[in-house]
Amino acid sequence: MKIVLDGVETNNKGAELMFYAILQEIERRYPDATVYINAQRVKQGFSYLKTSLKLKDKPIRKIEKWIIKFHLWRATRKLFGDDVFQDIHRIPGSSFYIDDSGFFYSDQWNLPISAINHRKKLLMSHKRWGSKVVFLPQAFGPITQDNIKQGIRDLNKYADVVMPREKTSYNYLVNSGLIDKAKLRLFPDFTCLVKGEIPTGYEHLHNGVCIIPNVRMLDKSDLSFDKYNKFIHNIIRTSIKNGATPYLLNHEGPDDGELARKFQSISPIPIDVVDNLNALEVKGLISTARLVITSRFHGVASSLNSCVPCLSTSWSHKYEEIFNDYNQKDCVLPVEDSEAVSSVLEKFLDDTFNKKIRADLSALIPEKEKISRQMWSVVWSL
Repeated sequence: MKIVLDGVETNNKGAELMFYAILQEIERRYPDATVYINAQRVKQGFSYLKTSLKLKDKPIRKIEKWIIKFHLWRATRKLFGDDVFQDIHRIPGSSFYIDDSGFFYSDQWNLPISAINHRKKLLMSHKRWGSKVVFLPQAFGPITQDNIKQGIRDLNKYADVVMPREKTSYNYLVNSGLIDKAKLRLFPDFTCLVKGEIPTGYEHLHNGVCIIPNVRMLDKSDLSFDKYNKFIHNIIRTSIKNGATPYLLNHEGPDDGELARKFQSISPIPIDVVDNLNALEVKGLISTARLVITSRFHGVASSLNSCVPCLSTSWSHKYEEIFNDYNQKDCVLPVEDSEAVSSVLEKFLDDTFNKKIRADLSALIPEKEKISRQMWSVVWSL
């Protein structure tokens, strides 16, 4: 069996965690499958991935490598357009084309029509070859821009099933009037089935306050760096005041890492920056925290399905929705209100309240795992 994965990557650790969730499920269901991935999205190399599956790069990579080696991408695109060598993504004879983009079809990304058309050609090719086209749980919307509307029309035409991961995304799709409701299946984030691996060397941070920054807070919201920095350092001071050790965790790649080190360099209080962990280790370290305060969506997901109390900032509806999914209320922080932030932190760091949240989350986990297994049943039943 051939299975094509698209939208997967290892730079963003949330995306990498979803990647592992897919690989582990394929291992359970189709251990002899050949899985095709664009190797450029796994810059560490396939050996970096912990899987028993046979992984293959998508074809025409030799041409692409030659273009990269001699720095010819700009000239090639000028001659042939943005969709040059799109065939590196097309695998004839695949049983499944599975997309795991996380968040692609939204006005917030302002996607060029070339990106929409490229995706359309991928979907059209795999549908023509008989692949089952699946969009795993991800966020959608808002949908007002013409390019995004066109993308949703393409999903309606070529996808077998599209899975919005919360009600807001579902409603954006339905209210657009561009997709058949029969194609939609509402399922939440499915990384609860992936178990983290606690990394060694960070024992001194266990039971601490894990702070996860995100550059998207600066380019997808109205928040300035100075206000974000003030927020981060208010968390640091409040954590220490309440007897907890704070630290910064890079949940993405170079951009978030650089942002974390900026916060570290101007902090009047010394603070560790944890970097260069794989996604399983990131989730494992999160599982040891007393409290997680995150600006990354999968920082929220990993916290809650590890039964760790969590608070977050937000630049998209997906943050509020995942807290609702775990029956957690008022967990999105008012970033610019320092007193309110400090008050909420002290409440969540209180032992009694902290233990209550952990117990509440623990009671939900079996049902969350059951729903994720049901999601995979829908996929394979195709």
